[in-house]
Amino acid sequence: MALKIVCPSCDSDEHLRGAPVGDGTLELTCDVCKISWTRDPRPKCPMCGGDDLYHLPQVILEKSRGTQMSIQGIHLEYGCHACQPKEVKVRGGSMHHLPGRLDGSQ
Repeated sequence: MALKIVCPSCDSDEHLRGAPVGDGTLELTCDVCKISWTRDPRPKCPMCGGDDLYHLPQVILEKSRGTQMSIQGIHLEYGCHACQPKEVKVRGGSMHHLPGRLDGSQ
C-alpha cells in the first residue's frame, strides 16, 4: 500500500506542488498539464477503502562483504485490520512473541 502521488491526467510524479487546505486535505497542481485536484493525505486501504490501518515497517537491506547484510533504511507500508490481519500473532495468550525458552538453550 504505497503512498505514491501521481497526476491523474499525465501520470507525472515529479512536477507536482501542493498546499494544505483547512480540512486536512491537500490541493495539488501538476506543472506539466496544469490541472488541480484535492487529495486526502491519510492512507486508505485500496481493497476496502477503510482507514483502520497499522504500520508495516519494511527494512531495506543491502548485501555487503559476502553474506553480511546491512540495514540501509526503513520503508513504511500499511496493513488493513479488516483485509490483512497482522502477520505476527500472540502465542498462547502470552503478550510476548517469543517463547520464554528456546529448545537447547540453558
